[in-house]
Amino acid sequence: MSILLVAPYTDLVRTAESALKNTPYPIKICLGDLDRGVEVAQKEIAEHNVQIVISRGGTASLLRKNLTVPVFEIDVSGFDLLRAIYPYAIRDRKIAVIGFENVISGARSIAEILHIDLGYFLMSQGKHIASVVREARDWGADIVVGDTISVKTASELGLFTRLVRSGPEAISSAVEAAVNMLEHMNEELLRNKRLNLIMEHSDMGVLYLTADGFIQHMNSKSEKILMQNKEQLIGRKIGTENCPNTIIEALRNETRHQLIQIHEKDYMVEISRILNDGIHVATLVFLESSSRIKDLEGMIRKQMINRGLIATYTFENLIAGESNFIKTMDKAKRYSQTNATILLMGETGSGKEVFAQSIHNASKRNDGPFVAVNCAALPDSLLESELFGYAEGAFTGARKGGKPGLFEMAHKGTIFLDEVNEMSNTVQARFLRVLQEKQVMRIGDNRLYDVDVRVIAASNKDLGIETEDGRFRRDLYYRLKVLDIRIPALRDRKKDILPLFDSFIDYFNKKYNHGNRRVPEPIREAIIMCDWPGNVRQLRNFAEKVSVLLSLNQGENDIVGDLLHELCPSSGQPESNLLAAGTVLPSDRQSLKEAEAIMVHACWVRNNRNTSETARQLNIDRATVRKYVASVT
Repeated sequence: MSILLVAPYTDLVRTAESALKNTPYPIKICLGDLDRGVEVAQKEIAEHNVQIVISRGGTASLLRKNLTVPVFEIDVSGFDLLRAIYPYAIRDRKIAVIGFENVISGARSIAEILHIDLGYFLMSQGKHIASVVREARDWGADIVVGDTISVKTASELGLFTRLVRSGPEAISSAVEAAVNMLEHMNEELLRNKRLNLIMEHSDMGVLYLTADGFIQHMNSKSEKILMQNKEQLIGRKIGTENCPNTIIEALRNETRHQLIQIHEKDYMVEISRILNDGIHVATLVFLESSSRIKDLEGMIRKQMINRGLIATYTFENLIAGESNFIKTMDKAKRYSQTNATILLMGETGSGKEVFAQSIHNASKRNDGPFVAVNCAALPDSLLESELFGYAEGAFTGARKGGKPGLFEMAHKGTIFLDEVNEMSNTVQARFLRVLQEKQVMRIGDNRLYDVDVRVIAASNKDLGIETEDGRFRRDLYYRLKVLDIRIPALRDRKKDILPLFDSFIDYFNKKYNHGNRRVPEPIREAIIMCDWPGNVRQLRNFAEKVSVLLSLNQGENDIVGDLLHELCPSSGQPESNLLAAGTVLPSDRQSLKEAEAIMVHACWVRNNRNTSETARQLNIDRATVRKYVASVT
């Protein structure tokens, strides 16, 4: 039950019941005159969640003063007045009409229509009803027509009275108005619930202010930020006595987004003024901590990263047997636990990116992005826009809305800059600023973006020499060389060559479903002898070729002949046609014994024709070495 009708007299109860018997709305009708009307209404409101009260005359006025819910009054219609006045008008009685302005106005209209004289006695706020009735008596009224309180007072003074009774039309009209109000209230309540639900689910503090600055809504987050309860603020005008001065200043400022301090913490405040037909009707205040904004930026940037930019290698993927490489790995593992810039130096193909990814995955940034870029693969202008991003309209063809650079995309993670020695002076200067300030300015923009990124740079040349020769900025070199790691070439990791080769063979056999095929021993021996100028990358590519050729089911001698052409010792002697560049073996087919002889001769030449050392390396006796060498020469 949401609507209560308080009837000041018994006849009104019966009339209302008859008029509303078919109404679909839950309406309760109670008898409650001027003496008991307020008590009855208060009891029903407390027990049955009454939202709107309907009554009439003086009772309605009294209820409106004492209740907190809306009170609708049953208006006195022309039909109601006519029913009360007409029987006495035709008898030439002197009729006094007592009531408020709406009753008096209706009575005048009836008097004009019926061509009769009436006495009009206006009731008003603050004027006692008894004095109005006495005026009517002194005027000489034969009968007093009015509402319940007027008729009751006139009767007490001995006057004849006629009650203006409300008919079904007036009751239905009042109920219709009350129902419209109730529907509007429920819609408003639903809107408020939705608004509160949205506000409570927001991670920002939200304040909803009326146009004149009163706090109408606020969420729990804003309570925590302001360190005050809703009960202390809602319904009060916002001011320095209940809110920090920084918020008050932000409201006075025309800027929509402002950085302010609240209780010594930084917050971004957004002021959004709500307009209706150009008129300011409300204000929304959003408060968000600067630390959360940075976290959100990092999360958004992380989600934008392509899956191909995720680090996949770890230190467990590295194969180490040589002591120098083991020491290098140990150093990299220790460095991974810091946030300092790392400089990797090593020949092309020696595994600098594998080290960079392993360092990232072993660091506390392993949940963040790993962004890799080869500085030698891009022209200067493109490298600059890729690294630092650009603003909308920065150049012809620039993407609408601009584009974040790789430094921004690597926020909270690691950026790996391979072949950093190939950067131009312009890009080096911008890169140096990022290292120093931890901020990026996009091309064509004037805004600085904070970046929290760990830099791992790599060079296939000695940056110290490049700096001395003026090809690399000295200040940038020392900025990069905080922690430096030199990755040994594969020729300096002889113990690692075969284990690496075997791991690659296993990988490609599984990849191509080749099964576990045996690699001929001459190939394995030749692998050890080769200098591998392309380092691990070259060895990997050669392993892929071996896996493919072994799967073709050729004769072993044919396979050995084809593959040995790929292996050229780096220290060939000009007097040996077999060791001359590009002519390791003749193009015709050869036996396995001939291939073995060639490989022994190659090892002998590499050892400066030292038979003993060659025999030791190949684990054969010196006589066999001399025999193979003699057969080739």
